[in-house]
Amino acid sequence: MPVKKVLQSVPTGAVAPQPVRPPQPWLPPRMVPTAVPAKDPVEYPSEDGIPMATSDTHALRMIECYRMLAHWFLGRLDIYISFDLLVYYVQGDNTASVAPDVFVSFGVPNRARPNYKVWEEGKPPDVVWEFGPPTSIKGDAREKKKKYRRMGVREYWLVDPDGEYHDRRVHGFELVNGEYVELPWEERPDGTVTVWSPVLQLEQRCMDGQLRFWDRKTEKDLKLPEEEAESPAESEAQARRESDRAREQAESRADREARARREAESRADREAQARKEAESRAETEAQARKAEMQKRKALEAQVAELKARAKTPRDPE
Repeated sequence: MPVKKVLQSVPTGAVAPQPVRPPQPWLPPRMVPTAVPAKDPVEYPSEDGIPMATSDTHALRMIECYRMLAHWFLGRLDIYISFDLLVYYVQGDNTASVAPDVFVSFGVPNRARPNYKVWEEGKPPDVVWEFGPPTSIKGDAREKKKKYRRMGVREYWLVDPDGEYHDRRVHGFELVNGEYVELPWEERPDGTVTVWSPVLQLEQRCMDGQLRFWDRKTEKDLKLPEEEAESPAESEAQARRESDRAREQAESRADREARARREAESRADREAQARKEAESRAETEAQARKAEMQKRKALEAQVAELKARAKTPRDPE
């Protein structure tokens, strides 16, 4: 059965619109924070008093999404990923905030924050995710979408893995000329809906009640850390790699210790040789001083003898 490609859901009897893809995404101008920001008298709380999720399932999906992305970008110090963190987007107004379920911000230091201030970071998040339902105690999804558009968030994702609140399980929107345009999507024969993310360069899929990410370059599914190396062959290969690494580390440590011992012995030999040379030099100098003293005493004795002779009267002839 061929893959069904659709741009958006079309009511029965309506004419499907022609696919129109913007040539380039609109990027919001980057704000440059001051080198030494002035002290802001406004307090920006790190909590809004609203529970993190509407249910355990909602919370689990947020955390799984965050962990997959954090594992995928592991080691990148210029990518910040967080979930349920308050984002403030108007300096001086602590009511202008929104808490995305998950978000990614590129070009921002990867460090712990009590909240995310757009004017301090110099840019808004690049990608945000909201997991269904469309309305919740955290605010209406339409209002959040307006805030993300106002901030300049490049991609907005609305995910409903169970399909309880939306006609599709995943919707992606890209910011083009200041407005959100829905990203093209595909429905596979097994009912899986896939959408390509231009910003992440990853494909997002909703399958079996879960949001998954697919890397087209490696043709691999992003996994949670504990899901990797599950097969016996992979486990054995991983064990061999760890064993080899441990052996290399042990050999390297033994080499370092042997080199340290050789350097210590060489240093001790040099110090002993230096002491021996110093003692020999001191002995030579002592002998030279002794010889000089004896010579001086002999000269002094000769001088004294000559003086004594000079004072002795001569016998008459």
